[in-house]
Amino acid sequence: MENLIKKSVMELNAYKVNDDIFEIKLDANENPYDLFKNYCDIFMKEISKINLNRYPDANCKSLRRKLSQYTMIDEDNIICGNGSDEIIQMILNVFISKNDNIIIHVPTFPMYKIYADILEAKVIEVSCDDEFKVNIAEIIKKANEYNAKVIFLCNPNNPTGTSIKREEILKVLHETESIVVVDEAYYEFLGETVIDKIYDEKRLIVLRTLSKAFSLAGARIGYAAAAGNIIDALNKIRSPYNVNSFSQISAAILLDKVDDVKDSIKKINKEKEYIQKSLKDIPGIKVYKGCANFLLVRFENFEETIKLLLEYKISVKSYIKGELKNCIRVTIGSRYENDKFIEAVKRVVNCE
Repeated sequence: MENLIKKSVMELNAYKVNDDIFEIKLDANENPYDLFKNYCDIFMKEISKINLNRYPDANCKSLRRKLSQYTMIDEDNIICGNGSDEIIQMILNVFISKNDNIIIHVPTFPMYKIYADILEAKVIEVSCDDEFKVNIAEIIKKANEYNAKVIFLCNPNNPTGTSIKREEILKVLHETESIVVVDEAYYEFLGETVIDKIYDEKRLIVLRTLSKAFSLAGARIGYAAAAGNIIDALNKIRSPYNVNSFSQISAAILLDKVDDVKDSIKKINKEKEYIQKSLKDIPGIKVYKGCANFLLVRFENFEETIKLLLEYKISVKSYIKGELKNCIRVTIGSRYENDKFIEAVKRVVNCE
């Protein structure tokens, strides 16, 4: 059987999701506030109008119209996916063949490399500095040296939380000939975007998701904005009916409630400041400045920290090797969740 499986798949290190049950879940950058629960009655009313024996809106027309209003981008320049992960895969399927080169900065979201490895592309990694600032000059240099087909820029970057300035992204576009994919999954927490440049920059693709700020991780709604010819190419290889009816309705409802989303962002940013202040100047740990709904923290007593967090039944994303060795990525939670996390950290370093 194994000899029938592609070599690139056999050699793949799959993205593993922690499915253990924890009292406090701070490992997936989810919104701690369930915004949708306030609109269940609207949802039930809307789903009563659909026939589940029929396929969903294949082109997400209504949803794209809502996204157009939210982004100020024409709906014809928007494509929807089953999470932004699906759109990443679609992009690579459109532009990448075996042995083509792509550029990523590291550390970053692992799905860029996983999908590229499946296609047997060559992934060229550009390291960040000690503070995880993205090396734009080196990205441009490598892209031109290796004739890279695609460059991925995650902004703000997952898992570091660092951001890339708008002018730096435009510099990459102007000084390379690559397709430049800017992953703005955490855009709402940063407040800066290049989505308005898709009309001028024909090689720009901007990815977004409703899983983070919009509190719809369970609905799996991602979208991308790009020039018309890119959207046309993506639609050629998009699976039919790729976004189910329930997800389309859920997304449309919350896109009408943007003020609620903005309020939750304010609360999350306030809680992030609270964690940063609480952990400031504690010996043995370093909290990196982040522009998203999570923080990256490095620990001298890493193993002891992980052990104690498990005792507290708190899940975080931990890193045991590479540039992120001895770091954890912790999602900003509710005040109760954040206090429990802070309590555990202070116990490790004997600050209480």
